[in-house]
Amino acid sequence: MRTLTLAALAVAAAASFVHAETPPAAPGTALDWREGRPWTEVVAEATAAGKPIFIDFFATWCGPCKMLDAQVYNRPEVIAELGKLVTYKVDVDLEAFKPLAKQFGVKAMPTMVLCKPDGTEIDRFLGFRPAEEFLATVIDYVAGRNTLADLQARVAASPDDPALLGRLGAKYSERGEADPARAALTRVLELDPANAGGHAAPALQALAEMEAMARNYPAAVAHLQRLLTEFPAAVDRAEILGFTAWAQGRTGDLPGQSATFRELLKLNPDDVRTLNALAWSLSEQKQGLEEATTHALRAAELSGDDPEVCDTVAVVYYARGMTTEALAWIDKAIAKDPENEAFRERRAVMVEETTAK
Repeated sequence: MRTLTLAALAVAAAASFVHAETPPAAPGTALDWREGRPWTEVVAEATAAGKPIFIDFFATWCGPCKMLDAQVYNRPEVIAELGKLVTYKVDVDLEAFKPLAKQFGVKAMPTMVLCKPDGTEIDRFLGFRPAEEFLATVIDYVAGRNTLADLQARVAASPDDPALLGRLGAKYSERGEADPARAALTRVLELDPANAGGHAAPALQALAEMEAMARNYPAAVAHLQRLLTEFPAAVDRAEILGFTAWAQGRTGDLPGQSATFRELLKLNPDDVRTLNALAWSLSEQKQGLEEATTHALRAAELSGDDPEVCDTVAVVYYARGMTTEALAWIDKAIAKDPENEAFRERRAVMVEETTAK
């Protein structure tokens, strides 16, 4: 069962803790993208040629979108396969194309949609995938394999097959269709309650991802905690704990989030992202600030004073009322990343509030 949503969430969470380098985009001249053209023209071209349409809904600020350009769309085998289709890039932030993104129900980037020549959707997939996996998905979809319609037909023929139900549920989840995803995945749990067939654990994980996509974060946390409690040997504990902490932050359960980060630290005491995230979580609660200081300083040491970590150290010191130390660390963050407006704004607030006291 695929877990693309969790992967996307993990990337997003990691990016919020520490700067991550994004590979530079490839020139992108080999693929004939119909970028900027009206959708009606693209459909007309595809209809005349009898070719399916491949749409890449992207955003200029989207890291995984840039990774696709740098690592997938420049690969000869991908260029050869997509060259058989009408390829169309859509910047979701451009006013002219927002209606099209809404029409296709695009909620996350990148979203890749394969359509029939008349523009009718065949299926979609989300997020970055390595070239081999990306290519296999496109080839399958063009052939009508492993699409939503294909899985629906196979489940109709074998309604109590937990493997097929799990794949169908994950497919619905990825598409943001919560109700049918919930129904299919819940049925998997009924058919394989003890994970004897290896289906229940992936189903619980997919349920958590689906609830997170639906912004039902308490339900996501409940599924993840059940996963850790009932099937600990069947999951990547660090991955699930990281997802749990992210979802707890979304619910506002900062004490719970801090406890989860402490569990993560037991797995890797020197993980910079976890140290930094725990320090930040504690600073937001104005609790355990000495512990937060220890974690933030350790993260700074391990990261070579990453600017995001320096910012966290500054925030922790400021929460402790240690303004001199806070300003010194925010200045260090600014020196390392002078274009970061958030750092400058934070420094201005610190100075203003200190002066007003």
